[in-house]
This record gives sequence, C-alpha cells and structure tokens, in this order.
Amino acid sequence: MSTAYRPDVDGLRALAVGAVVLFHTIPGSLPGGFLGVDIFFVISGYLISGMILEGIHAGSFTILGFYLRRARRILPALLVMLLGASLLALLVLMPDEMERFAKNVTASALFVPNLVLARETGYFDAATATNPLLHLWSLGVEEQFYLLWPLALMMFARRARPATTVAVIAGIIVVSFVAHFVVSRHSATASFYLPFTRFWQLATGALLAALAVMRDRRSGGRSGGALAVAVRPAWQSNAMSLAGLLLIGGSIVAMRPAWEAFVAVSVPATVGAALFIAAGPAALLNRVIFSSRPVVYLGLISYPLYLWHWPPLSFLRIMEVDQGASGRLLRIGAVAFATIAAILTYHLIELPVRRRKDLRSLGIRLVGLLGVTAAAGALLASTGGIPHRTGLQYNPFAWAPSMRLDERCAELYGQPEVLRKNAFCIRSDYTRDPDVVMIGDSHSNMFVPAVREAYPKSSILQIGGSACAYLRNTEFWNDNRRAWRGNCPPLIGGAFRAITSRTRVVILIARMPMYTATPAEYARTFDFVSPKHFESPDFPGASSAEVYERALIRDLAFLLESQRQVVLMLPVPALDFSPRSCVSVRPVDRWRPTRAAASCRNPRAIVESSQAASRELVARAAQALASPNLHVVDPMDALCDADACHAVIDGHLMYRDDNHLSIEGSRYVWSRIEPQEVRRAMQAADR
Repeated sequence: MSTAYRPDVDGLRALAVGAVVLFHTIPGSLPGGFLGVDIFFVISGYLISGMILEGIHAGSFTILGFYLRRARRILPALLVMLLGASLLALLVLMPDEMERFAKNVTASALFVPNLVLARETGYFDAATATNPLLHLWSLGVEEQFYLLWPLALMMFARRARPATTVAVIAGIIVVSFVAHFVVSRHSATASFYLPFTRFWQLATGALLAALAVMRDRRSGGRSGGALAVAVRPAWQSNAMSLAGLLLIGGSIVAMRPAWEAFVAVSVPATVGAALFIAAGPAALLNRVIFSSRPVVYLGLISYPLYLWHWPPLSFLRIMEVDQGASGRLLRIGAVAFATIAAILTYHLIELPVRRRKDLRSLGIRLVGLLGVTAAAGALLASTGGIPHRTGLQYNPFAWAPSMRLDERCAELYGQPEVLRKNAFCIRSDYTRDPDVVMIGDSHSNMFVPAVREAYPKSSILQIGGSACAYLRNTEFWNDNRRAWRGNCPPLIGGAFRAITSRTRVVILIARMPMYTATPAEYARTFDFVSPKHFESPDFPGASSAEVYERALIRDLAFLLESQRQVVLMLPVPALDFSPRSCVSVRPVDRWRPTRAAASCRNPRAIVESSQAASRELVARAAQALASPNLHVVDPMDALCDADACHAVIDGHLMYRDDNHLSIEGSRYVWSRIEPQEVRRAMQAADR
C-alpha cells in the first residue's frame, strides 16, 4: 500500500480555515463558521489514522517515530506563533491580563488549554474574545487524541481483521458521541472542550481510513492504500461530494452560535466532511474547485493561518478598537497580518523543518523548546504579569483569590467541597460571632474592603456564591452552564445559618437585573448567549421577577424579626464599555489616543431604564414590610449625577470591569450611601 496525496483534502482544509477566520473577523457573516474546526478534526483523523494503519500493516510503524514526526509537523509553527503572540502581549496587556495570558502559554505548551477552558468560560461567551490563545483548545483536543490513538490502533489493528478494526472504530464513534450528547445536557462548555466528547469526530475520519484498509486487504493490496477511495460510478461520487458540501455549508450558514444548537449542527458538519472525503479526488467539485492551485495553497498554509489569525483579533478586542467602521478595517488588517505571517511561517519555518531527516535530534530540540516555553509562561505568571511595564502603582483591575474564599471559613460554615470554586466565604475575625453578615453574589463580595474599612473593630463575614442571589432556595443557571443549577440553595442556606443572635447588621447585595430580567432583556444585556433561568421550588410556575419578589419579601421578613438592621442595596450601574479604556497604562498607549475620562460614563436615563424593573420590585417589597430597620441604599446616588453615571470620579477609577467596582470604588460608594442607623448600631456595638 502507498499513501496517495489528496489535493482536494487540502482544499477542504481551505474551506475549514476560511470559515473559522471569517467567523472571527466579521461576526455574524458566517454564524457557524466555528464548525470549521469540526472539519479539521475529521481531516486529521482521516490522514493521521491512514498513515498509522499503513505503517502497522507494513510493519514499519513505531510509536517513537510517530511522535517525532508529529512534533516536526506541529511544534515549529506553534512555537513561532507563541513567541510572536507573547511579544504582542508585552505591548498590549495589563498585568492581570498578562498573568492570565502567561498561564495560557503554559497550558498551550502542555497541550491542555481545552481542559483549562472547560473549567472556565464557554466558547461563545463574550469573555473568551479577550483570550488571545483561545483557539489552541482544538490543538489540545487533537494531541490528547493522538496521545492514545496510535497505541489503541496498534492493540487491535495489528492482529485483528480489518473488519474488526472498522467495527471497533465505529463503536468508539458511538460511545464518544453519546458522551458528547449526555455531557452537553449537563455542561455544554465541558462537552465542547473535553477530549472524549470530541473523539467521535476524529474517529469519523479514522473510520474512512479503516474502510479503505479493509477494501485494500480484500483486493490483495491493489485498491490504493489507506487513503484510497472506493471505486464507484462518477454520479455517486459527485452526489456524495455535493451532499457533503451542502451539509457543511448549511451548518455554517444556518447555525447560530448558541450551545443548545451546537450538538445538532456538529453532526451534519462532521458527516458532510466525511462524505466529501469519501467522494474521492475524482468527484467533479473535488477535482475542479477544491484541487485548484489557489484553494490548495490556502489549505497548505491553513495550519499556520489558524495559529496566527486569532491573537491579533483578540488584542484588538482587548484594546476595544475592534468596533465600528474603523474597527472593521483594523480586523481586516489583522487578518492580512496573520496571512502574511502564515505564509512566512510555512515557507521559512515549516517546509525547511519538514525536509530534515534527523528526526531524533530535531525532536529533542523541539520538545526542549516546548518545555522552555511552558516554564517561561509559568515564570511570567509568577511575576504577576510584569507590572512595571505599565504606569500602574497598583492594579485596580485585580481581585485576589484570598478576597473570595478562605478555606477555614468554608469549613466552618459547611460549604461543600465541590461548590467552593463558585463560593464566597471570608471572615475578618474568628474570635467571636459575626457582627456583620454580607450575603450575595460577586457584587456582595466586591464591597468587603469597604465594609471592613468602615467597621474595623467588628467581626465581618461575607458569604454566598457566584451568580447566587441572597435569597433562600432559589437557583440561577443558563443553558450553557447547567452545572450551576443546584449551587445556590446550599450556599445561601449556609449563609443564613451563619447569622447569630450577635449579628447586628445583615447586608444584602446582588446583581439583581441578571436574575429578574426577561429572556429578551437577558439576551440583550448580559454576556451570555444562552437562555437563563431563575427559579425556586417554593414558587412553582412563577416568572423570574415574581420568584425574586416573593422570596425577597419572605427573607426580609425573616431577617427583620430579630430587630437587626438590614441593608438592601439596589443594583450598581453597569457600564457599556470597559473601564480599562479609561486609563492609559498599557505600554502601547503611548502611541495611541486614550479615551477621555469625561467620556467614561453612561447616560443616567439608560441606566435607570435598565434597572427600572428591579427598582420597582424592591420598592414594592419595602412598602409591604414597612420596617424602620430596613434600609434600601442606592449606589446611583454615589456614582451618578443628574446626567450620567461615571466610571472615573475625581481622577479615581470606580470600576474594575463593566459591572464590578474596584476596591477604591467600593469604598467611595459605601462611604456615601451607608445608612446612619447602621453606623450608630456598629458604634454602639464597639463600645
């Protein structure tokens, strides 16, 4: 058997990389352009498995030789791109961004970025646009597959009949796809990134190669090898090719970037790629269009183009210069830069390295450089992102993990181990029960420095969870984070149990509009593309706003029974821009104009409109209870004047992102809205 070159497969690579690049460059142009990665998986599984199977049956395949060739193919372009992206990062990123980038460099060098992302954010979430190495998740999936796949093929393909190999691979496809479907029902993010839920796509390509081997063995080695196609009438090949392209095109064009549709549309994209490959190079479209020189050349540089296209686009997003007409031009310029970089990488790096025959010494050098890259990323992260590159004396955008969770606190209040990643629990004094208990989500957590400064002699506990309102037996989740469901009841239940007879003040803070928003408001306002849910078994059938209002009245009544002071904070005004654009601290800022502090504001009318439903809800609850010990405080009184809400006040940055206050901002706000009754109560306690 001999492996025949398939120019049309390189043409299919061109389609895949073009779809991905267009999806990222012009959002909305190809809603399913990200499915190009699924096509890459099928192509990779087909070509690499064909090579392995041919080597096994020829008796020439070795595991060491496979990994050395894989290193020669993958590492040179990857290392060059990581170096180039790191140089850009030094110019563009702030310290906390640089620290995250450095950690991602290490994860990428170890081929585990997909595993890191599976624990963090979804591919379609807005936050992923600021990760310059996001796209390397797919490389992680591939290399994890090929860490196991050659060994697996050697186990059952060397001695088994080809038909058995086909059956085993088909079984792997079924098992992996079922896992993909089942995991997606629990966590679409995990299903998107985890290797075993993606193996079915690589194994689909492998199945094509195994079928070719089976045909070749049955024909006595005359069919053309592991990458040969079945002999069939021309009309059948043409129909298969056309059907495959229609499935791919329909998926790419019709798909919308949302988790609930991904599993369904990934199937036709995968099947379409398999049909196109199975149709063979003689099919009309494969031969005329996808084997043409320009298309094949784009396929040949598809790997370095994929590597290079995303970092410059992400850096533009980080600097917030990617919007509007000028932003579109900059994005197109970024892709032009990536294309030039890809061409240079292909001709000056990839081709010369591929021609080298000293695989062993070359592999040692490449793996050594990869290890150095991983270590450099870890070292860079340990510096806190090299803060002296910027003009910051301190980083107002950082929020230390120690400000979120103290293990002693979590143990004391019985927070389940599995929930601590999303939990908040910090306490200032363990010698006595808390005088002040702050309950809520990250908006409650952000006021800890302010409350501690206001009451330095008091024992203060902040407790709750991410995306958990301060209401008992309620739960919030969205469709791409189904794992959130069930997190909040135990965390908030534990928070209420932390209140003792000594507790004089309870402070309730949450990002209310996120919970009470209608589906349309949520999709328009928040950085998640999947529907959200806010429910409680105590109020079956109620809308999100109704659940919030009923639970609020119930829990406020409970808290007010003991004559303690209860502070209920209205929502903090959200920004429609990043506060990072309001300060000139990026190294690159010395060469570009900075947004004037006066323009770092939102019109008050817009903020009031976005919070109207939440404010009316709180007003009804307060009126229903009519307690002198209930104090409703409003951050707008501190952050807004008659016309606008400001991100910068008196030269000080109030926010660390578009909805969380900085440490300085939280202190500023609390000092201006603190109820006098609460201050008197705390002063009396101190005496």
